[in-house]
Amino acid sequence: MGLGLSGVAAAGFLARRGVQVVAADSKPKDQLGDEALGLEKIGVAIRSEAVAAGVFDGCEAVIASPGVPAGAGPLAGARAAGIPVLAEVELAARFLRGVMIGITGTNGKSTVTSLVGEILKANGLATRVCGNIGTPLTTVAEADLTLSPEDAQKVHYVVELSSFQLEGIRMLRPHIALLLNLSPDHQDRYASANEYYSAKARIFMNQRGDDIAIVNWDDPGCRPIVERLPSRLFPFSLTQDLDDGAVLQGGRLVLRRGGRDEMVMEISKVPIPGRHNLENVLASISAAAHCGIGSEQIGKAVAAFRGLPHRLELVTDVAGVSYYNDSKATNVGAAARALEAFTSPIVLLLGGYDKGGEFEALRGPLGSAAARAGRVRAVVTFGKAGDDIARRLEGSGPQIVRSGSLADAVKAASGVAHPGDVVLLAPACASFDAYTGYDKRGEDFRALVRGLVSQMGGHG
Repeated sequence: MGLGLSGVAAAGFLARRGVQVVAADSKPKDQLGDEALGLEKIGVAIRSEAVAAGVFDGCEAVIASPGVPAGAGPLAGARAAGIPVLAEVELAARFLRGVMIGITGTNGKSTVTSLVGEILKANGLATRVCGNIGTPLTTVAEADLTLSPEDAQKVHYVVELSSFQLEGIRMLRPHIALLLNLSPDHQDRYASANEYYSAKARIFMNQRGDDIAIVNWDDPGCRPIVERLPSRLFPFSLTQDLDDGAVLQGGRLVLRRGGRDEMVMEISKVPIPGRHNLENVLASISAAAHCGIGSEQIGKAVAAFRGLPHRLELVTDVAGVSYYNDSKATNVGAAARALEAFTSPIVLLLGGYDKGGEFEALRGPLGSAAARAGRVRAVVTFGKAGDDIARRLEGSGPQIVRSGSLADAVKAASGVAHPGDVVLLAPACASFDAYTGYDKRGEDFRALVRGLVSQMGGHG
């Protein structure tokens, strides 16, 4: 169900193994991509547009793409008929022979997934970075079926796992599972924050005594989840002096195991900005250490990491104002963390498609003494949710400026920002009111900002 990246990968994987596949998507057939339509050549029966609730009658299982709502008619029909509904990652996991490192949390998943992958690759380990970050797990699992048993066991699968994917697992078992943080998100899909947190917690459900659970010990939402885990807990913290775990100690990131401290690196050498990224690095070095990599080698690999596009990415300076693209900040918690990364006055761009965000939670950071002193100079709202966000933040402290499109917001921000300020796109919303994804929104922001260079002067 669903013929995006993961749906096409799963359908093709099964069909090439002689399985009869029915693939359904709510889009009209002429709007499906070439890869989806190409499935018909290998025997996949495609059902499109007005898909009947009983479209999967007689099937043994349904593989649901993560973007398909859990209550969608065909999925509900399958469950009512006693047909198991599984995630694409669950299908793929049953064919893996190597080591899985699963990474989830509300924010930071892609950064940690990428960083863990870079550390492992830099130290010569066979590594596949995949899952919610872009490449479906099924795609890499299928390619690795050609490996010898000995080589297959050496592969490390670094897999970003969303709550949507974790809803549909049954047997998936990461040897190393990371829970980075929890804050309300996707409230357009979940009835409560606790329901969303429970989906995240499923990453640990199949772990055993010889597996590792790496957990943010500073996040109050994470602790209750891990109280009764069968796996070995390895927490990380920026604020606490743990007996075992990854900690911040005197300006250094330290791994503490069995009473012994191993210095990984000075925080001054961490190349990605923000306190939240120190948490991301602690999580990443914890995972790498449990893959057998030495502390010095881990530190060198982290120092070489340059971050990901659309995550606190400096676009350019224009007339003394620095423009940062954090389009990946698609929820309120991520936007709040982005604010913490800067000490300069900020003009914050908020807006897009509201997923049920608790925007009132930003009133505290925006209305703090630091904000009143000028750290957050203005909030510019835009997109479908813009007017509602402006209403909910009115009176919180900074100037509220309402605009229409992202282009209008960039123009408005350039008008209120002063030399030395930061204009920060950390929208706290999804992009689907105007774009196909956060990456397209981020690319548009880059283009709009670079357009200011010729209009106002500056440098790239």
